[in-house]
Amino acid sequence: MTVSRWLALLAACVGLSACASGGAPMTPAPADLKTLEAQRAQHPTDPALNFQLAKAYYASDRFADARQALAIVLTQQPTNDAARAYLGFTYEGLEQFDSARAVYTQLLAKQPKGDVAKLLNGRLALLTRHELHAQARLAIAREAQLSKTPPDPHTVAVFPFHYTGADSSLRPLERGIAALMITDFGRVHSLRLVERERLQALLDEMQLAASGRVDPSTGARSGKLVGAGQVVQGQFAMTPSANLRIDAAVVRAGDAQVAATGSGQDRLQGLFDLEKSVVFQLLAKMNVPLTPAESVAINQRPTRDLQAFLLYSRGLEAQDRGDFRAAAADFQGASQRDPGFQAAGTQAQGASQAAAGGSASAPEVAGAFGGGPAPGPAPGPSENTTTLTSAINSTVPSGAGIVTSTPTTVQITTPPTDPNRICEAAGCAGPQRATLIGSLIIIIQRP
Repeated sequence: MTVSRWLALLAACVGLSACASGGAPMTPAPADLKTLEAQRAQHPTDPALNFQLAKAYYASDRFADARQALAIVLTQQPTNDAARAYLGFTYEGLEQFDSARAVYTQLLAKQPKGDVAKLLNGRLALLTRHELHAQARLAIAREAQLSKTPPDPHTVAVFPFHYTGADSSLRPLERGIAALMITDFGRVHSLRLVERERLQALLDEMQLAASGRVDPSTGARSGKLVGAGQVVQGQFAMTPSANLRIDAAVVRAGDAQVAATGSGQDRLQGLFDLEKSVVFQLLAKMNVPLTPAESVAINQRPTRDLQAFLLYSRGLEAQDRGDFRAAAADFQGASQRDPGFQAAGTQAQGASQAAAGGSASAPEVAGAFGGGPAPGPAPGPSENTTTLTSAINSTVPSGAGIVTSTPTTVQITTPPTDPNRICEAAGCAGPQRATLIGSLIIIIQRP
């Protein structure tokens, strides 16, 4: 690479404010992109040029173009972890979350030092949230088709309860009471529970108001969308006698009919006893037989500290609105009040990771890995590309086609299926996608 080319590349890097050493990227001007694209046209397989262009595309939200450029970088420099980190963020931009997860998992397997592992674990935590919302959007889009399939009667979904009182400090119990019931119903071996986060993602995508969480028709619709044959709905409030009252119902998703009800009231300090009473009422009216061991398990309390549970419930509320820093603080507060409150400790760790991952940018994570191997001389337009073609074919994931060429023919080849390969080439749609999304790399050999 000539000195003039390095100077041009350095100028482009400075203009884009996105060098591999880190720094928040600015959206590049069209002229900057055109300059880099013109340089790459002369040296299409140069890794340094393609990496800078990939970062420019990423900063411009041109994720498919960034993915193609990164595929060339990683073909030339398969150990360039900075480029691989950018690839993970690029897959997130393309909403190919399974591929992003594969990339971050591979980077974590290298046991990075410092805070890099924390940042990558945070991205993985956020991916789960993104995946659940993507699945919810897909379920809503396929609602007509899903409604034709009877939901599993042994699968139960528990809505957040609806608080109808005036004391806002108790509102977080909407999530807390539901979380208790999910745990208790989950102790019955004959039942399967929909994850709380999965149902919450659906409710978010449906933009369901709190009042809708006690509507049987809404419960039936939501149950079908998550494959639950029975949906637990309910509400709670403080009575005039200063007691806490809980009312719950089980709605059949198939016909929106109420199959069971349970209710009771007790002093606020008796919240855990009251919740257990309502759960046992519902199970009895659902005709669900319990073994002695299951009854004992349901009677277990995650904590006996009401203040710790209120903090835990606040953490769930903050987590659902995406405020992971506040969620982590509340979960940690609950765990400090009651070190035996295992759910609070687990949630605190997850929220802390999500908070770290949410604040991480692609340049920051890539910069932590350094710039990768020093770029070597780029093959000229007339140089043999057999090695490059072989490298691409060795890294392309299952289902992705590669176009290779000779001076007289063009052939499309598909690599053998290998679900364990990491998605790191253009056209990768992730191991769980049915169709190829993206573009093919075309390599032309000149005679």
